[in-house]
Amino acid sequence: MRIAVVSDSHGNLLMLEKALSMCGAVDMIIHLGDYYKDILKVSSNYKGQIEYVLGNNDYGNDVGYEKIITVNGKRIFMTHGHRYGVYNGLDSLYFKALELKADVILYGHSHIQRKDETPNMIFLNPGSVSLPRDHAPGCAVIEISDKGNIEVKLIRL
Repeated sequence: MRIAVVSDSHGNLLMLEKALSMCGAVDMIIHLGDYYKDILKVSSNYKGQIEYVLGNNDYGNDVGYEKIITVNGKRIFMTHGHRYGVYNGLDSLYFKALELKADVILYGHSHIQRKDETPNMIFLNPGSVSLPRDHAPGCAVIEISDKGNIEVKLIRL
C-alpha cells in the first residue's frame, strides 16, 4: 500500500494539491491536522481511502486528535503532535507509541520535516505543505508491502 502523508496545510489548497501531485498515485491519503478539511476540498475525485486527525487549529466533534489504523499488519498511529510536546522532543510520543504497540508514528505541528527510527518504530513528520519552518514545504510517501516492509520517501515541494 502506498500512502501520501501531509500536514499543516492551513488553508493553502494550491500547495496541498501540489503535494498530492508530487506523491503520485497512492492508495490512501493521511492529513495530520491543522486545516484537515482542506484534504476533503482537494480530493473530491480521489477514490482511495482518506484518513485525518484534528490539529490545534481544528475544531469539531466528528474527528479525534488521534487515530490508529492497520495497514498490511503494521499499526500506524496518527496524531497532530501538539499534545505530545513535539517541539521539545519525541519522548512523550515514543512512550505513547510503545503503549499502543505502534510501528509507524505520524505527527505534524512543528512544520519541520523529520524522520526518526528506532529498531521497532518509524517516526515521521512530513513537514508543512504551506508554512514550513525548515528548508521548504514538504510531504511524504510511505510504502508498506504485503510482507510488512516499510519504506519512507520524504518529498520537498
